[in-house]
Amino acid sequence: MFFEGSVNSSRNPWSFGEGVDIRTDKTIGQAYTGRDNRLTPIRFVLASAVLAEHAIIVTQGPLPPPPLAINGWSLSYVAVNAFFILSGFLIADSLERRADIFTYAASRALRIFPALVFLSFAAVFIFGPVFTQLSMAEYWTSGQTWLFPIQVLGFLDTSQGPAGIFADLPWAGEFSATLWTLRYEMIAYMAAAVIFFSPIPWNRLTHVALFGITSGAYSALSVFWSDAPALIMSSARLSAAFTLGMVVHGWRHSLPNLPWAVLPAVPLWLISGAYPWAEWFLNIALAAGIFWFAFAAIGGLPTWSRIPDWSYGIYIWHYPIMQAILYFDANSPPLLVAVVSLPLSFALAAFSWSFIEKPSLELKGRAGEGLRSMFTRGNKPHASPDP
Repeated sequence: MFFEGSVNSSRNPWSFGEGVDIRTDKTIGQAYTGRDNRLTPIRFVLASAVLAEHAIIVTQGPLPPPPLAINGWSLSYVAVNAFFILSGFLIADSLERRADIFTYAASRALRIFPALVFLSFAAVFIFGPVFTQLSMAEYWTSGQTWLFPIQVLGFLDTSQGPAGIFADLPWAGEFSATLWTLRYEMIAYMAAAVIFFSPIPWNRLTHVALFGITSGAYSALSVFWSDAPALIMSSARLSAAFTLGMVVHGWRHSLPNLPWAVLPAVPLWLISGAYPWAEWFLNIALAAGIFWFAFAAIGGLPTWSRIPDWSYGIYIWHYPIMQAILYFDANSPPLLVAVVSLPLSFALAAFSWSFIEKPSLELKGRAGEGLRSMFTRGNKPHASPDP
């Protein structure tokens, strides 16, 4: 979902078309030639969309139907699918550009873990003592308090925060409702690497086959095993989105940088209603619209490619901020929760990006070399002794 590949462009992000060579008569592959694109602002908008829906969900609790939904597909559901489509495209690109398991692993770990370490320890040492209903003695001696960082960093059950936190709110005990998706992001990272570095052919036909298998599996599960465990159902759903991004990357030199696939895909999605195959059309519409907007000139609209990538911070931090707002006023309406949490989430995301995420990403080269030396130590050929 979160990738560093679209920041740090050398041009002025606020200029309108100066030196921009992103045209709609190109293929996606021709348009995607560097970092001068709108992928970073797109991720920013998607993270903000998740925030907007959670402002309602966090106040209403788990029982009512999801707000801002069409045929059962809510705004945050669609945004998460879009994140995985983008991730599939960019991870495929990263693997092909680097073709090195050590730099790839270091880059992925440094993108995900440093911000999560900060969040999990802030939950235990800052949020927990303030928002728990337990005494300090009970809080600090509870196994649940110390288990939370392990749950987060191990991509396990993140449905409950440190002991006693937010206990009287509609979503009692929950710290950050978005963390569950990171488990599937890591699974996708590892699965893509296994395929790339294995004898399995890495080509555009393989990507199409993977998309067909994962999308078909999700549709079949929805029809024949709708109560399947979340690990199975969510893996199929998000893998379908991720592999669609891989398909677009694999066929990028053949696909025109045009949004016309949206025109049939959206009505087919709406007509399909709640049927499982509707998600095929939803994902195709998302992919067509996102990649066109990311790379097209659109009358000289700026790319804003140098804006800081706050999307990850917004995504993981907005929910605990909303829970904290409700802790002080349980009757806060959704609009007030959104208005108050928006600047606070942006501020925490800015801090996370500037002081944790970006500095960590700058270490990926050295970290990759460190991994290489660690795993290849002792495997170097020894010099033959002189005769």
